[in-house]
Amino acid sequence: MDVQAQYDYRTVFISDLHVGWDKVSEDHLLSFLRRLKTRNLYLVGDVLEWFYRPSGTVSMSIKRFLEELLELSQRGTVIHWLSGNHDPATYKGPIQFDWLYNAIPEVRVKPHDRYTASDGRTYLIVHGDIYDYFTPKTIAWKQRLAEWLYPLYLRILDRSNRCGWIGAIQKRKNQDPLLAEHAKAFRNLMIELARLQNCDGVICGHIHVPESCTIGSMSYLNCGDWLEHRSYLVEAESGQIKLMSQGSNP
Repeated sequence: MDVQAQYDYRTVFISDLHVGWDKVSEDHLLSFLRRLKTRNLYLVGDVLEWFYRPSGTVSMSIKRFLEELLELSQRGTVIHWLSGNHDPATYKGPIQFDWLYNAIPEVRVKPHDRYTASDGRTYLIVHGDIYDYFTPKTIAWKQRLAEWLYPLYLRILDRSNRCGWIGAIQKRKNQDPLLAEHAKAFRNLMIELARLQNCDGVICGHIHVPESCTIGSMSYLNCGDWLEHRSYLVEAESGQIKLMSQGSNP
């Protein structure tokens, strides 16, 4: 039997999982990984959240997450791990990350990657936190308030079944002009980075705003996040890359 025939996707891209933050339940993520069938899985940064405890131990939520990744690897999925700004140990070299390499021997952490889809289009894959070096240092009061309320907002989402007035809050948030301006500036920079690398598009994360669009000949594909939107990108065998969210296949 052709083993590859069992896969639903050629490649899946997810970012901003923040596993170990303990602000939301990781059950939905673990369930997603158990049912996932893909040849490749790209973790596009901000995978783990401050995982080293003062005692030097790793949280149980991270251990469960790594167990699911190991199962995926053993089923034949190739795991690609990109570092993000909330993955501080990934910047410190393999010595500090030995525990991860021991848990999943096949994985290696990289700052960015280049990916060729089955239709021949090439993509720069990068978390996107380089954008932070180009943003103004002064932060509007609205941004400070939003950052302060974000953990509470996520807890409500996690426990509300995402319906009714929660949907109204999400819609109002997504229509905020400051957020829209921020997302546009981020999108433009990511596309320019991909163009400089002679790529046809970019796959990224970082700003927790899922989006799939084409600007000129360039594709902008943002995975979104797994805290609020539970969104991800999938590549079919045809090479088409689509933005999806939990609740659709798988």
